[in-house]
Amino acid sequence: METLRITDCENNISNIVYMYSGLSEVLSGSARRFSAYSEGSRSVLEIDATDDFADFIRAEIEDRIADIIAVNYKYACFSSSVHPYGLTDGEREILLSALIAADIDDDKHYIKRKIASETEYSVDGLFNFRLAPLKRKWAEVVSFIPKTFNCERLKDFIAFLLEEKRGYRVFVENGKVFDKHFRRLNRAFLTGRQYGDDKLLNELLLSGCGEVELLSSVTDREDELLKEYFGSKVVFGKTYFC
Repeated sequence: METLRITDCENNISNIVYMYSGLSEVLSGSARRFSAYSEGSRSVLEIDATDDFADFIRAEIEDRIADIIAVNYKYACFSSSVHPYGLTDGEREILLSALIAADIDDDKHYIKRKIASETEYSVDGLFNFRLAPLKRKWAEVVSFIPKTFNCERLKDFIAFLLEEKRGYRVFVENGKVFDKHFRRLNRAFLTGRQYGDDKLLNELLLSGCGEVELLSSVTDREDELLKEYFGSKVVFGKTYFC
């Protein structure tokens, strides 16, 4: 038996909630105990793993740590610095999701390379002390973002991203987004944008997808946003019409 421990600062308790929620679904039956709690100034998740599943659980933990840094930490960095004139608050959030998605695969790959496989993981420690080149890269991206933007330029940017990501399809069922293995994606939670009419659009952008397959109907507003930003990249599954 091995106890794996993930921590972040108390202000980032939502990151531990994200980790707990995602792992409890994927690791059902593979871990003996999940325990989330506060310990002084730290938010903590502990997982008891049998020797047979320890490596598998560790890989899942490290993938979600990469999610947390590539989405939550990057969102915090960009949100405080990116305020282009010409966009509504909702369009600015769409831009932030698109900027995060643009390099999310490369960012996650780099982050996972920097994680030392161990029994205790400090998310903020990893970010603060081992990812200086990534932080410099993000700062450089911010410096290139125009001071003025408009909705047409935003649509063009998203269209470019979707073309770059073509071939990677995600699925929407009952308002939830799933990857090709039908694992639920919930990255919008890491930006605090898990509610509202634009939640689905932001979730799809943060998935890094190039195509969307609808397996069930969406709301009128969600349909409007999908047509506006995804256009022909939306396809309808057989169950959509049931």
